[in-house]
Amino acid sequence: MEKNTLPYHIQLEDYPKLFKYKITRHGFYYMEEIISQIYLEGKELSMYRLVQLGILLRVNMCQTMKTDNETLFQDVSKKAIKYGGVEPEYVSYCIKNMILRGLLDSNPKYDNRIANDLHRLEK
Repeated sequence: MEKNTLPYHIQLEDYPKLFKYKITRHGFYYMEEIISQIYLEGKELSMYRLVQLGILLRVNMCQTMKTDNETLFQDVSKKAIKYGGVEPEYVSYCIKNMILRGLLDSNPKYDNRIANDLHRLEK
C-alpha cells in the first residue's frame, strides 16, 4: 500500500508533527552555519548535526510551503546514510534539544484539527 504524501515529499503522518514548530531567527542562522560547514568548508559532520539540519529543512518546508530545500534535504540524507538509520526517539531528542537551544519554537498557527483532517484523508 502506497503512503499518501503531500506535494513537499513529507510523509502525511509527519506533516502535522513538523508543522507544530517554526524556525526561530537563531535557527535560520544555525541552519546556514551547518550548510556552510558542509558545502564551503567540506567538513564531515556528526549524525546529530545532520539530523538537526534535516529537521530544520523539513520544518522550513512545512512553514513556507516551498520545496526549494528538497534537493538539499536529499543530499543531507545521503550524507547521513553512512551512520545508518535514525530512530524516532532520537529525532524527538534532537527536537527537544533544538527547542531548548532556541532553534525551534512552537508554531502559533498550529491547529490540532490539521492532524485529524490529514488522518481522515489517509483513510
